Amino acid sequence: MSETPLRHDAGPIRDPGPTMAWAAPSIARVVDCLLGGKDNFRADRERAAEALAADPRLRQVVVENRRFSRRAVRYLARECGVRQFVDIGTGLPAAENTHDIAQDHDASAQVLYVDNDPIVVAHGQALLAENDRIGVVQADLRDPGALLDHPVFTRLIDLDEPVAVLLTPVLQFLSDADRPEEIMRTVRDALPPGSHLVLSHACPEARPERVERVMDVYRSVVPSATARERERIAGFFGDFEFAEPGLTWVSSWRPDIAVPPRVAERVWQLGGVARKPGPAAGRA
Repeated sequence: MSETPLRHDAGPIRDPGPTMAWAAPSIARVVDCLLGGKDNFRADRERAAEALAADPRLRQVVVENRRFSRRAVRYLARECGVRQFVDIGTGLPAAENTHDIAQDHDASAQVLYVDNDPIVVAHGQALLAENDRIGVVQADLRDPGALLDHPVFTRLIDLDEPVAVLLTPVLQFLSDADRPEEIMRTVRDALPPGSHLVLSHACPEARPERVERVMDVYRSVVPSATARERERIAGFFGDFEFAEPGLTWVSSWRPDIAVPPRVAERVWQLGGVARKPGPAAGRA
């Protein structure tokens, strides 16, 4: 089955004009612009244009990263029986969100969306208010303990049963000073056996100059934006066991149609899905 085109189903947030509240660009809205969405403002569109000038294939990079996330959720729901998902750094809602895929397979699936952008959170809460198996919270991955203790997290997510945590690609917006390895250790330790991590991250391995130019633009929006080498990215998974085909370019992770390696590496986002070892507790 071919990939579903990416588009937005929600109506646009209306631009209120050049007020201070909307003057600064947001990475979520820049990505929304790159995905062809309408929930963005002039400052976001300007940054998106700068990023596209840095790498004319950036729109494909962003689209393929979103498609990777979709395929990973579909794999976890259908083949692994995962019923709980925490999507961190979710961004603005688009077609086929995590809950659309998970609940299409199992209507009882619980999904928690997390973002540190209050506009993203408000938009998500407005769209998803009538679904009591979905939560949208404002929290920052830099404080994983606060997220794990958040009342919406504890209401929706049962840490006695397997959980899939999606970070696609939020870790690339943390600097080394944010101690991403320590953050990921906290996240991994909190998850029960049988849980999964879904992670993607900018990697300069194949296209170092283009990646760095794009990250320079991203740093004008999020100063902590950082591309990392393959070994560092693999380390975020700790001792979790990779599903085939392991850590690879996101367009090569279980694609619907085979992608030649030279084409896949143009996307310069590495991604993988990995499982915490040990027998899964909870429901079979």
